[in-house]
Amino acid sequence: MPVKEVRGGQTASFALKKIKRSSIRKGMVMVAPKLMPQATWEFEAEILVLHHPTTISPRYQAMVHCGSIRQTATILTMNRDCLRTGDKATVHFRFIKTPEYLHCDHKLVFREGRTKAAAKAQQAKMLSNKKMFGTGANEEAGSSERPTSPNSAQLPTEDESLCKDGNKENKVKRF
Repeated sequence: MPVKEVRGGQTASFALKKIKRSSIRKGMVMVAPKLMPQATWEFEAEILVLHHPTTISPRYQAMVHCGSIRQTATILTMNRDCLRTGDKATVHFRFIKTPEYLHCDHKLVFREGRTKAAAKAQQAKMLSNKKMFGTGANEEAGSSERPTSPNSAQLPTEDESLCKDGNKENKVKRF
């Protein structure tokens, strides 16, 4: 059914002209430019494990569902050694495939098999777009190539990988 306007929180489909299908993927959101939207690879969330048969520790991967986002994410770090059913923790995630538009206070579900956890996003961590997506002739020519994963892209420098308090002793560990 055609409509004249769509408000925040509503779902709609758009007929877009002069945009290649390969530059759009399912789950993308349309937001006002004044919000200066930035897609992020990494985010922190406070999670509550609703059910897990054993333990959850760093490097664990599961599907994250948050609004229109459905993508696998890896746990990089957590403020506890391991998590079991009923435990709460602050967890640092990294998306596997593509960066996503996610901002604070979004509620999300983290699941894999019979494992289920509810979470609330606390902080989205921005990585330098130059390092993650590259710059140069490809972008100027309007390349519709998707960004590479942070696993295959150039890693941030030591200064960029510091934790939020800026202490070099607390820098993010790479495996």
